[in-house]
Amino acid sequence: MNINTIVVYSSEITDAVNHLNCGSITYDIKSFYMKNFNGDEKLQTIEYKVNNNTELTQQDIMTLSFIPLMRSKKSKSEITLESIEIAKNIQDNDDKNNCLMLLYALFDKFGDDVSKKQFKEVVSITEVGKMIYEEGLEKGIEKGTAEILIKQLIKKFKIVPEEYKESIRALPQDVLEVIGTEIFDINSIDELKKYF
Repeated sequence: MNINTIVVYSSEITDAVNHLNCGSITYDIKSFYMKNFNGDEKLQTIEYKVNNNTELTQQDIMTLSFIPLMRSKKSKSEITLESIEIAKNIQDNDDKNNCLMLLYALFDKFGDDVSKKQFKEVVSITEVGKMIYEEGLEKGIEKGTAEILIKQLIKKFKIVPEEYKESIRALPQDVLEVIGTEIFDINSIDELKKYF
């Protein structure tokens, strides 16, 4: 059985080791250099398609998502922001969200602070932005519920072991709500084990 490893290198990498000889084991890597692609040209082509409501192929979506790694006369932050602006105008919501999520992941790694602020402003009005916001809001509510529940248990039982606190913090919202409803019927701190 052969295992193939393909490594995608951003435009700054021009050459890399493709063969490792470790005695009885040799390891071959197939390198894929993004420097071989002109990101400015690719961006212009996809921008034309998006502006003219031409249906994008999956290849177009992948290309737009990876433009920040390609060779460009612009900075990574600048070309990523331009890619995001174009992706915002993609008609198909699934394609738009998939592209924006990949761009977000790349931008988080390569963007500078000023550009990240601009990016947050752009993304906040998209479906991806709403999804990220709602997920954060949900986590915040869950964390707040867990902390209030821990305080109520401390008030009732005086002491709550640290491992119980950690277990409570890891519980999903629906289980936290059940404990909150049943807290007055719990007679011993050990009764909490049934929820973990």
